[in-house]
Amino acid sequence: GALVDAWDLRGEGRVPSPAELEAALARSGWSRLTVDPSAGTATRAADGLWLDAGAFGKGLALRDAASELRARGATGVLNFGGQLVAVGPAPFPVAVADARERGTPVAALLVADASVATTSPSERYVEVDGERYGHILDPRTGRPVEAWGSVTVVAEDPLVADLLSTALYVMGPEAALAWSAERPYGVLIQELAGEGVEIRTNAALSKWLPAPETAAAAPAAQDTTELARLKRQVEAITRELERMRLGGDVVTEADTSVLGFGPAASKVYKVDRGVSIGGYGEVLYRWFEDELESGEASEARNTWDALRAIVYFGYKFNDKVLFNSEIEIEHANEAFLEFAYLDYRISDAIGLRGGLLLSPMGLVNELHEPPVFLGTTRPMVEQSVIPTTWRENGFGVFGGLGDFSYRAYVMNGLNGAGEFDGGGLRGGRQKGSKALAEDVAGVVRVDYEGVLGLLLGGSVYYGGSGQGATVTTATGDEEIQANTLIWEGHASYQARGLDLRALVAGATVDDAVLINELQGLTGGQSVGERLGGGYAHAGYDVLRTLDTTHQLLPYVRYEWMNTQMEVPTGYEADPANDRTAVLLGAMWKPVPQVAVKGDYQIHSTEAETGRNAFALVLSYLF
Repeated sequence: GALVDAWDLRGEGRVPSPAELEAALARSGWSRLTVDPSAGTATRAADGLWLDAGAFGKGLALRDAASELRARGATGVLNFGGQLVAVGPAPFPVAVADARERGTPVAALLVADASVATTSPSERYVEVDGERYGHILDPRTGRPVEAWGSVTVVAEDPLVADLLSTALYVMGPEAALAWSAERPYGVLIQELAGEGVEIRTNAALSKWLPAPETAAAAPAAQDTTELARLKRQVEAITRELERMRLGGDVVTEADTSVLGFGPAASKVYKVDRGVSIGGYGEVLYRWFEDELESGEASEARNTWDALRAIVYFGYKFNDKVLFNSEIEIEHANEAFLEFAYLDYRISDAIGLRGGLLLSPMGLVNELHEPPVFLGTTRPMVEQSVIPTTWRENGFGVFGGLGDFSYRAYVMNGLNGAGEFDGGGLRGGRQKGSKALAEDVAGVVRVDYEGVLGLLLGGSVYYGGSGQGATVTTATGDEEIQANTLIWEGHASYQARGLDLRALVAGATVDDAVLINELQGLTGGQSVGERLGGGYAHAGYDVLRTLDTTHQLLPYVRYEWMNTQMEVPTGYEADPANDRTAVLLGAMWKPVPQVAVKGDYQIHSTEAETGRNAFALVLSYLF
């Protein structure tokens, strides 16, 4: 650890002086630790000594994650970038990349219940005065190891694979092959040679090498099931090699969320470097009842809408800097930039973010890809109180501390003076387009994610929404401040087939009288001084116990919202803005990225203007 600090490998990088290097070496090395396995302790023999997890962090995390999968009877592959683990008896194809040209495969492996780790300084380094220094340090000299190629290790224990790949690289190619010659761990060495690489392996690696020639040499009477299995393995390896030729970054799977974003929006965070492309979309059909809940005739017409088609473009420059964006087409003929920002990741604990940002409030604003949430439409409160999709220009910080994550931004404020109304805050969004910034706002979010599948958190937004607007009153011209406070608390649990979610939100708006006067709002049209609402839904995958990749989740959702809980004296609340809704439906997912959802929606208002409807949506993400 002291050597990592000396070279500032977790920062911008620096070259230590000989004295600094000598001092760091005096606080480094295994000989300065006294380990007692029986007590589970390690005692430092030198002040300032600390352990850097760079050589074993991924392996330890993969070991724990694989153990959790096995405990739950699950199988699959976990890929942490640079290392993966295959859990289960089914062989998984792994293409080993060229140490010089990462997009070119040089070998194919088949692994089952094993981990593959590769160490190379070509992807991670710091640059000082125009010279590159790799992230792998030799504890004997205290200096970065020369970039001579790469080491790939296959072992049943992910921690062993991670540790060995680093240690063998530090040893060098000849010593690494000599050490591994009689050991049970598969080792593949790539040594730079001219414009290419020289590949050498130990004998143990043969255990994980595919043998497609077995199928060609097999006699005609060989079991057809075995032939089919070998064919599938060869085809899988071919697909993996093709994936590398195309560029693995572009075809990264949209399968997990990162930093609160949807799976497709998160793809750029999972590539090693380069371009990332993703997207999502939904087509919505809505059929309305002929009568309102009061019995009066309804004038609503049935609609069929190409509601959204989205493309994400991202680019990862290195482990610290990336760009991410979302371009949206709504209703087949309206184009919007939903977000476009740059991240600078200082560490896992803190990063910097700036650009057109999604306000980090609620459960839908950042995580709004349709296959991710239950329901054909977004909850009312996350449209009118939290005005999803809500994005503004700004900058801020993000990161995580233990089981907690956070985001805190400064953004241009809403334009409430000219756009708030009795229906809520949605019209106040400026969407990044020549946004007025006379008033700015701050927003902070904190989440707890210490239990698998559980999310608990909340957020608060506060700022002026007047944007310099004035109104003439009996006492003269008066500037509208329209200070706006929005808060919310949320909980979500998605595990063991369950999909449970709840949220409650509220808002207050100052200067509602002045906003009404500026806009000419009277009677029940008044802007609400206090707004609120919430919802809860529950769903369960009834196919969870069956041998299928399909999911079928019947669900129920209850919502309530009132955008005029309080109005100024002299105005009245419109009972049509006091609303409830019940959704009864189901979501079918043939694959995790595609969802067909249908529900019957029972709407009610205090004015008895609720209109029931049936909705069907076809949605996808990639």
